[in-house]
Amino acid sequence: MTVKTGEWISEAWELVKADFWMHALIALIFAAVNSTGIGYLIIGPLTCGYVYIIISKLKKPTAPLDINPLSKGFDVFIDSFVAWLLIGVFTSLGLIACIVGSIVVWALLLFALPLIMDRRMSFWDAICASYDKAKQNWFGLSLFVFVLTLLYCLISFLTFGIGYFVAFPLMQIAIVLAYRDNFGLASR
Repeated sequence: MTVKTGEWISEAWELVKADFWMHALIALIFAAVNSTGIGYLIIGPLTCGYVYIIISKLKKPTAPLDINPLSKGFDVFIDSFVAWLLIGVFTSLGLIACIVGSIVVWALLLFALPLIMDRRMSFWDAICASYDKAKQNWFGLSLFVFVLTLLYCLISFLTFGIGYFVAFPLMQIAIVLAYRDNFGLASR
């Protein structure tokens, strides 16, 4: 299990800067969806769609960032919805134990949605594969999640919410980069 927190965040920042307005638009879509009553139902598939966009960009760095494949996550609706639901339940249980528990659980399940989107795994296979890989360096990955969360909060709160449009894509891209370095990208 490889953990390269600084490298992933730095590379993610370069990717955000390269297509800032498209990432900001995607972040706006996520914010709008989260503010609705159905937000929790579709955030898993929507996240998988964003994972698809990021993976496509990593595979073809010179191609323009395309927002249209955001709907690709709905191709794996059931698995992404159930995975997102279970991640939420497990993370909440970890939060009940303590905040540290929540971070560790999130770190252990960090790769579930990228595995569903990139490898077309079922929700349970993706959760198990994420857990199996992440447990090899759960502490380092937990620190990565903690640093991402801290950056997200600082960037968002210190800019009175405007930084969300940088922080959200930065976090999502860094997670996909971590996935890429630990699982590789599917050759589809």
